[in-house]
Amino acid sequence: MAETPGTRSFRAARDFLLAHRTDYAAARERFRWPELTEFNWALDWFDVIARDNEAPALWIVEEDGAERRVSFEEMSARSGRVANWLRGRGAWSAATGWW
Repeated sequence: MAETPGTRSFRAARDFLLAHRTDYAAARERFRWPELTEFNWALDWFDVIARDNEAPALWIVEEDGAERRVSFEEMSARSGRVANWLRGRGAWSAATGWW
């Protein structure tokens, strides 16, 4: 999976905390938040995880027993379409990139 510098930084921080989950003192003393110049959760984290990921992200079971499974990749594509639709209608923030 292709990662951005932000993805690698957050993954390293997460992995550090997981490795020290039973040693609170060490985790608290040595943990450092990643220092990033830019980071977008949707693009740099969730889309990276979703890329080519056909595993189910959402499994809907209706009252009548009908089922619908949506993969991580499909959820990412849908999210991108909604984001582009909102952007096309002026939902844009220069400070954050999105509303």
